[in-house]
Amino acid sequence: MVKQKEDILKEKGIKIVIPFKTPTYNHLYWHRGNMKILTTEARKLREEIKGIVVNSPIPQIQEETQLELVVEIHENWFTQKGKVARKDISNREKFLVDSVFNALEIDDKFIFKHSMNKVQSKKEKAVIKISLLKNDK
Repeated sequence: MVKQKEDILKEKGIKIVIPFKTPTYNHLYWHRGNMKILTTEARKLREEIKGIVVNSPIPQIQEETQLELVVEIHENWFTQKGKVARKDISNREKFLVDSVFNALEIDDKFIFKHSMNKVQSKKEKAVIKISLLKNDK
């Protein structure tokens, strides 16, 4: 018997791997007065992320579902001298989460728990894990 998509989400969640470094929020928009406009590079990047997401095994998520989100940014977080590099992780997360949730056609208002992790790695990538929030009732 095939498990229901909701059961898959409860048991394993969704794991999406973006196999490249995502740019910072500041590099993806240009400003004209009060308007922020997505650059051509950002629109292409959003489409590339959408292609990755659409080709992942994604269960449907019901409306009013409380979600937990874990974002991992894998890259080298240290300078050549061994000190922690000045890299703003939260500045990279906004566009990434917006792009993934847009591709999933889910409103990010359903994220009730969110964590962001730096992972030391030679290979740059982002890993997004989405699961049902486990309520302690």
